[in-house]
Amino acid sequence: MKDIAKRFSALFAGAVLAAGVMMGVSPAHAADDSATALPYASTASVGVAAAPSGCTATNVCFWSGTNYSGAGPGQLSGTNPNWAVFSNSACPGGNWENCASSVYNNGTSCSAVLWTSRNYAGSRLTLGRGSGQTSLSSTMNNAISSNSWSC
Repeated sequence: MKDIAKRFSALFAGAVLAAGVMMGVSPAHAADDSATALPYASTASVGVAAAPSGCTATNVCFWSGTNYSGAGPGQLSGTNPNWAVFSNSACPGGNWENCASSVYNNGTSCSAVLWTSRNYAGSRLTLGRGSGQTSLSSTMNNAISSNSWSC
């Protein structure tokens, strides 16, 4: 009878352990642990999406068409108060000012901030590192005139 009880206990313990693994239960931590994790949250590193073709590292990139198409990519790595100084014959004004319809931040550490007016004024769009917009909103489409970075 003792042998059956031991086998039943071992079987029950194994079932409880298996259920815990399937449900994602993690070991308990001391009450004074400084790190707090959300249930079922992954702590794995999430990779940044691959940049569109032609958009090199450290730059904010922009195209005259949607979906990273058309003229471009134009690429800028610093803060630039006036996009009119960057020529592009495919754009209506002959330069990149008010010509971008899709944008991507391929910077290495900061968010790109795109402005509708020169000298970092007007409406703004902030793009986190490794993110972009394939079709800019009516406020931003063909309206970007300067860029800066926020770290």
